[in-house]
Amino acid sequence: MKLFRKGSLEGRLVGRLAALSIVAMVVGFAGLVIKAYRIAHGLSDEGQADIFVEEFMKEAAWSFPLFAAVVLATVVVTVRTSLAPLKQASDRASRIDPTSPGVRLDNLGVPTELLSLVAAINDALDRLERGFETQRRFTGDAAHELRTPLAILTSGLETLPESEEVMRLRHDVARMTRLVEQLLRIARLDALPLDTRRPVDLGEIVREVVEQLAPWAVGLGRTIAFEAPPAPIMISGDTDALASAARNLVENAVHHTMVGTEVTVVVSAPAQVRVSDHGPGIPEHDQAKVFSRFWRAPGQARTGAGLGLAIVAQVAEAHRGSVAIEDGPQGGASFVLNLKPLTG
Repeated sequence: MKLFRKGSLEGRLVGRLAALSIVAMVVGFAGLVIKAYRIAHGLSDEGQADIFVEEFMKEAAWSFPLFAAVVLATVVVTVRTSLAPLKQASDRASRIDPTSPGVRLDNLGVPTELLSLVAAINDALDRLERGFETQRRFTGDAAHELRTPLAILTSGLETLPESEEVMRLRHDVARMTRLVEQLLRIARLDALPLDTRRPVDLGEIVREVVEQLAPWAVGLGRTIAFEAPPAPIMISGDTDALASAARNLVENAVHHTMVGTEVTVVVSAPAQVRVSDHGPGIPEHDQAKVFSRFWRAPGQARTGAGLGLAIVAQVAEAHRGSVAIEDGPQGGASFVLNLKPLTG
């Protein structure tokens, strides 16, 4: 383990102060040696002079390294103590993210020369927080306002005679409705922290999602198989958020699996949800990107907005869990959501 990080301010200050201190000690030691020789040559007895110089050199030989070590330790402690407020501010800044926008840098103990910098950073964070809040509010309001006209449009299309044009319109409206619902979910996740303290049955949540989506999948020429755990799997979580994550995983798998194939949903201990499809799979270099908002693979035919998997990742993070991609057992991809079970 390195004492100082390469190029760090702490390392530079310690190095320079230690070098100056050692140079000062060497100069002082040299002055003492010269003074000792002068005193020795002033003695009338040459034998006493030699003994005096020899004893002086013996004492200096062990005391100089000790003194140098004490000075170096003092320099290190002084520099680290002086820079401690900056390290604390840096650690606090590293905890600032969209889920905790209210965190600000603390100016307690910060050197006077840096107070203006800390204040400027906090002011910038205030402006960013207001911008995020405005964006979230706009997204939520816009999505909410779109729900009613889309519902009316859907009802109107249901009354029209069947035709190829009507089928295309229904498909487009369904896609728009799904996008609006995803925007609302994103807005809700961003607006307030989830209450993940309530005990919920993970298997029951996923089962209800599969039951709701099964007829829709059949209409698209696919099926969904659900494998329930042998016993309830209890976790601390938000039911609506977990259902939204499971829904997005299943919808994503249904859209990507081939027509006539089956999407498999397995809930297993300790607290895992695995959704596997028979699609083309996801290249390794794209696996980290699929959880980013609005990201879509180049050349993808479907015109999704790229929000579903971002919702899954956000829900997993809020529940102190994770989501990963693995190769499917029969080709395709498996999305694995791992959560923390309740411990008795």
